[in-house]
Amino acid sequence: MINIPITKILFLDIETVGGCPDFDSCEKFSPQIAEQFNKYFDWFQKRFPEDSGLSKDEVFKKRAALVPEFAKIVCVSVAFVLDNGETKKQSFFGDDEKKLLKEVRTLLDRCEKLGFFLCGHNLKNFDIPMLAKRMIINGIRPSKILPSYDTKPWEIKAIDTKEIWQYGSYTSIGSLDLLCSCLDIPTPKDGEITGANVHTAYWEEQKIKEIAEYCEKDVNVLIDAIMKLKSLE
Repeated sequence: MINIPITKILFLDIETVGGCPDFDSCEKFSPQIAEQFNKYFDWFQKRFPEDSGLSKDEVFKKRAALVPEFAKIVCVSVAFVLDNGETKKQSFFGDDEKKLLKEVRTLLDRCEKLGFFLCGHNLKNFDIPMLAKRMIINGIRPSKILPSYDTKPWEIKAIDTKEIWQYGSYTSIGSLDLLCSCLDIPTPKDGEITGANVHTAYWEEQKIKEIAEYCEKDVNVLIDAIMKLKSLE
């Protein structure tokens, strides 16, 4: 089902938070970004109708992490499998987003030269554009392994497990924990840190190491999922 050697896949997951702790601090320290958030607030309300009763500050805390222009990457976890089956993992995390992204870019550039494919869940719609845009915003040239506007479809070196699971049906559900449940893989979503509280865990509780551990769990699951898919009879 997946013909790419597992030793040529870089498994990747990222964790993001809002670029500021709350909307008030965004107005104070990043007034231009706050102005843009004001302009796009209607978009957020239409995109997430379940938030219709929330204040602007509540929406910022809950949703800013999902949009590169208003977000901040606080962790990138990667892993690859050696010829002997051993798994190597590394997490880049911390408060200095530019430093983090430079280190990630160095790794991605090296993997691009070695002919690696990226693998992640919702990788093409979230992780790749988030990484690329945040690199540009921080004055960093995105790695060539990240597909751009002129990358031809057959040149994209990315395996998106969400695309695999949806099997061409863009209206079907395909969350990572659902995929795990169906493939009998322990879900990574059962710990103290979840995608819903990463913003709070980072800005209010300073739990950056716990966020990195949560991110690494997703990477482990990606490896398990690809191995299961590659072993289908």
